[in-house]
Parts: sequence; C-alpha cells; structure tokens
Amino acid sequence: MRIISIIAASILFISCNTEEIYIDVFDPIQDEIDSLNQRDADISLIFSYLDSKGINYVDTTRSGVYYSVIDSGENVLFPETGDLVSINIAGYYTNDSIFFNNDSVDLVIFDTNIKLLAENIGYYDESKYYSPIVYTYNGVGSFFPVVSDHGYLAQLSDFKSSLGKSLSKISQGGSIKILMPSGNAYGKSGNSNTPVIPESSILIFDISLIKIRK
Repeated sequence: MRIISIIAASILFISCNTEEIYIDVFDPIQDEIDSLNQRDADISLIFSYLDSKGINYVDTTRSGVYYSVIDSGENVLFPETGDLVSINIAGYYTNDSIFFNNDSVDLVIFDTNIKLLAENIGYYDESKYYSPIVYTYNGVGSFFPVVSDHGYLAQLSDFKSSLGKSLSKISQGGSIKILMPSGNAYGKSGNSNTPVIPESSILIFDISLIKIRK
C-alpha cells in the first residue's frame, strides 16, 4: 500500500512539472505565402499613393520595382555610359502603420541631400554633408558611391538597377520617382543601422537629375 502511494505521488509530481516546448521550424511554403501577401499589400499601398498624387503613368523593372517619370527634363542632354551625373534625392518610408489624410499618404523621410528640404521639415543634421550626389553613370547604377552619407544605397541592388533604368528615361533637369516594395528593400527584417528602416517598409525616392558632365 505504501509503495503504491509513492508511485502515485511520483506520477503526480512529474505530470505537474511537464511543460510544452514549441520549436519555431522554418516553413518555406508558408514563408513564400507570407511574402506574396506582403507584396500584394505593398503594391496596393503603392498604387494608392500614386493615385493620391495624381500620377497616372508608372513602369516597373524586372525585379518588380516601380518608377514614374515626373518631369522629362530639358530634352537636351541624356545620361550615357561614362557620364558624370549629379542627382538630388529625398527618401521616404512607410509600413503597415500608414494612414491616409484627405486622400494623401503620410510618409516619414529618412534621407535627403537637399539642405533646404532638410531644414524645412526639421530633418537637418549639421554632421551631414549636403550637396548633390555625383557618380559615374553606367545604366545599371553599379558605380553609385559607397563612402558617403548615402552609401547605404550602394547596398540596395534593386535601387541601383532601378535608378540606372529610370534615369535613362529623362534628360538633365528631369525628375523621377522610384517606389520599392519592402521585399526589394529591407524586407521583414528592416534595417537597424543608419538609416533606421522599420520592417516591411515601402521605400519611395524622389530623384532629380541636376547635371550631366560628358
């Protein structure tokens, strides 16, 4: 009788201290579904943004980055391989917390080389160097400068290729807009380095072609 009691107590003790352990196992099929769902959401937001700005024409690269010609420029000088080009940029991000005010999309700026813009929106940083970004054009953007306040752009291969393709559509004095779904940028991990980009953020760049040097 005593033996039975000891065994029962042991069983009770073991059962009371049993914990379920969950192991996060990577599921490639579910990951692909999640990625496709995120891209659908990104594209929906991108086109909502374009509609809010009255932008009717948009093109896309093979990688799925969207761009639009805002101003075709002076129609005199067009960038060719080997030219030195000077550009101004303003980079914005948004994520699932995006909201709409009076049919316009609110964005958060995370980068610009335009001093006046930075000052006007309270983004100015005296430690940064505000001047046009100059690099050698080759049609795919691979010469984009690494060592600068905007060197992170050199790590975004889809940005560089989209920049090269879209700049070919305008001449000196023109401007374009590049819209990158999150999967083409920092994805669901975001960027914890400079500049800080939240997870699943769409990146939007306004880019002006200031000068071409042959």
